Order: sequence, then structure tokens, then C-alpha cells
Amino acid sequence: MSTNTATRLVHITHASGVELSTYLVFDRELSRINQKLKTLRRYLQQYTSGWKKRVEFADLLYLKGNFQEAIKEYRLVLKRQPQLMGIRLKLGKLLQLMGREQEAIEVYKDALLVTTKKDVKYYISGAIASCQGDKLEAIWAFESATSLEPRQAAHWLALGQMQMELENGVAAGRAFDRILSLNPDDIVALIASYDALIAVGNLGKARKRLSRAQKLAPDDYQVLKRVVEYRCRMQLVWEEPGKQTLQLINAALKLAPDTADTQKLLSDYYLARGEWEQGVEVLQQFTEQHPNHPNGWYYYGCSLFGIGESQKAGVAILNAYRLYPNDCEIYRLLSEILPAAGRLEDLRPLLAEMLARFPECWSMWATAGRMLVEQFKEMERGCDVSLQGTQLQPRLPDAWFRHGRVLALAGKHQKAVEALEQGWQYLEEEWISLSVPAAVWLLESYRVLGNTAASRKWLAEAKVRSQQLLEFDPATAYYWQRRALEGY
Repeated sequence: MSTNTATRLVHITHASGVELSTYLVFDRELSRINQKLKTLRRYLQQYTSGWKKRVEFADLLYLKGNFQEAIKEYRLVLKRQPQLMGIRLKLGKLLQLMGREQEAIEVYKDALLVTTKKDVKYYISGAIASCQGDKLEAIWAFESATSLEPRQAAHWLALGQMQMELENGVAAGRAFDRILSLNPDDIVALIASYDALIAVGNLGKARKRLSRAQKLAPDDYQVLKRVVEYRCRMQLVWEEPGKQTLQLINAALKLAPDTADTQKLLSDYYLARGEWEQGVEVLQQFTEQHPNHPNGWYYYGCSLFGIGESQKAGVAILNAYRLYPNDCEIYRLLSEILPAAGRLEDLRPLLAEMLARFPECWSMWATAGRMLVEQFKEMERGCDVSLQGTQLQPRLPDAWFRHGRVLALAGKHQKAVEALEQGWQYLEEEWISLSVPAAVWLLESYRVLGNTAASRKWLAEAKVRSQQLLEFDPATAYYWQRRALEGY
């Protein structure tokens, strides 16, 4: 990973048969892939035992998204050169991406027998645990690998990515920072760090990371995607700034024209301009062309829900769920849409299923708890369920904030302010987007409790914090400003 790498978005046909997309890291100097593939194919037909050229050939197939053929070529390489650890790890990861976890585990287990390096053994053990769905064991293994070889960026990247899967942006950010301490211009780490900073609400530092990544790799797909998302959030969709945003979207469309992520960028642009029909139509057309792509249905459901089309949104998000019930974000959106679509009883079994599928994700417990309180009026049970999130991440501010919100919805305002203030103790000054709703919830609960002094204190805090948020997310800032002033 370095400034000489970039990312590429490609389609994957998952073992379940659905269409997914994934990001691959590749050499930025790489060009004319199709021509090189033809040349290498002719060479290998003539010189069948040339393993170095076969590795190059397999790598190009991998980057093109021809994964089945790439797997076949990597296996041929390993038959001739079983000591090539990098190829074993790449093959295992590729199988894992395709949902062929058992095959990936076998590849990783074989790799354990080949390597003598302790840090690599821990790294492979983490990969096996990841395939088995044991995220906590994977984190322990990756942490062990980093402690033995702290200058190995791949170990830190794996650790950070797994922490992100556990929704711990704080720990993930620390891991990505270690990579950047080794190489401040690592594009992959800059992008990953940006996402972790957004997760904890450190929008100022996140913007700096994104600006650095854009300067180093302006044509990188993941950089383009995040820049467009930021510009739409900032309403840079009119006149000259709007033209620049559209140019960036067109650049992304050239890199990955037929993907849900790119079509969503175009949809976001139209929606930010208030052109609801066009924004929704973009994603509707994508689902018609790619009916087996869960992300397409997910984004389509989001857009419909955003414009108040709850019934249609319910159909869309259920399509996403039926195609790929392994994504916590799909469950989260299901929880929001189904009640609005008048399908409340469909939600109840899905909440239990969600917690069974993602027991280690704190926000799933907070979401389930809120739904039990808000929709099913099961106050005690909902609060108990929400509490589990704080036990999973006891030092994460947002876990406490979300639990506090559930307590407030249940009418337990004294306990709510205790939970909210507990989370505030773990909040860092720069984590703006987390602090704004927390301050508003505190003022609301103190107002209900009749504590005017405390309520006014948190009103002042909410005003300051929402003013800071204006610089990064105007629409959200205005929403919380209006809400804070209700009743005053």
C-alpha cells in the first residue's frame, strides 16, 4: 500500500448467486490490461511451466474481475511454487470475497503449514476466524500479529477493517493511524482513516484526510466517491460548484459505470438538487437491469423512503434482504422502513434474527431496543436490549448516546441523562457530529425532568456544536438547531 496504488470497483458473483461489488487495490501505473492479458495468454500457451508470468496473468484476471479464472491460475501457480505465501493469502482472500469461506479456510490452513513467521501465522489465524464469523477472535489474532511485526501495514489494515466491522471507529482509527505513521501518503489507509473519522464524528480531520487523498490520487474511485458524497452533503450542486460535482460523478461513471455505488452518486446529486423523480429513477433503472444486486435495492429503498414513498421503499428493502441477509445495514433500514410502510408485524421476527446474526455489533442492539420501545411499546425489554450495546462497547460514546435515547423514549429520563452524560465523558472535542444530537437529547430530558438550569446549559452546548456542524453538514445542523429550540 502506497501512493503508487489505487482502488478499483468490480462485480463479484457471490456463492449465493447474488451480485455484489468489491474494491480491489491495484498498481496505479497499470494500463492496457486487456492487451497485456492477450499477450500473457499467448505466452502461457507456448510456455506452460512459466510460473512468474502465470502470477502476472492471474493478477490481471483478478483486477479485471475474472475471479473464477484467476482462482484457477493461482492454484496452478501454487502447485509449482507452494512456498509463495503472498499468492496463498491472495487466493484465500479472493475465495472469502466470493462467499466461499470453507475453501478459503482450507487455503489459509495450508498456508499455516508453510510459513514459519509467527506474525504471519497470527495474521492467517485472524483470516480464518474472519471466515468463521468470529470477529473477536480475528481481532485478537490481528492484534497479536501487529505486536510481533508493528511495521507491517497489512496487519494494521486487517485489524482496522475488522474493528470497523465491529463498529468501533475509535479502535479502527488507531490502527489506520499506525499505517499512516509508517507512510503518510498511503492511499488505502487514508481512505480507511477517513471512514473511521466519519464514524466517530471527527469531520474536520476527516476532511483533511480526504483532501490529502484527493491530492495524491484524484482519479481513484474510492476517493472520487467520497468527494462527491461530501459535495452533495454540502449542497455543492448548483452553478459552477454543481458543474464540478457533476464532472467528478462522470469521472466515477467512467471508472465503474455499471455499479450500484456509482449510480447512487448520480442519484444523490439529483436528490440534493430537489429533483426527486430523476434521483429515484436512476436507482429504479439500476434495479431493473440488475435485479440480483442487493445494494441496488438497498439504495433504491433509501431514496424512496427519503421522499416519503414508504410502501415502495418497503418492497425494495425486502428485496435487498431476501437477496443478501448478511448485511447489518439492510436490517437497520428494514427497521426504519417497515413500520412506516404499515408492515410492523413483519419487523418483529426480523429484530430477533438481526440480533442473532450480528450479536457483536452494538448498534444492532440499540436499534432493536429502540424499535421495541418506539413501535411495540415494550419499554422494559427494549431498554434491556439497548443496554447490551453499551456492554459490547463500554467506552464508545455513541453506544451510550443511543442507549440514552432509548431510555428517554421509554420515559426513563433520569436514567437517560445518566447514560448520555456517561457517553459524553468519552467524547473527544473534535467529534462534532456525535455531540450535536447528544446535547439536544440531554436538554430534552432535563427539560422533562424540570431541571431548567441543566436544560439551558445543554441548549447552549447544542447551539455551539450545531454551529460547528454547519461547516460540514448544513442540512443536519439546521435540523438539530430547530429541534433544540423547540419549546424555548
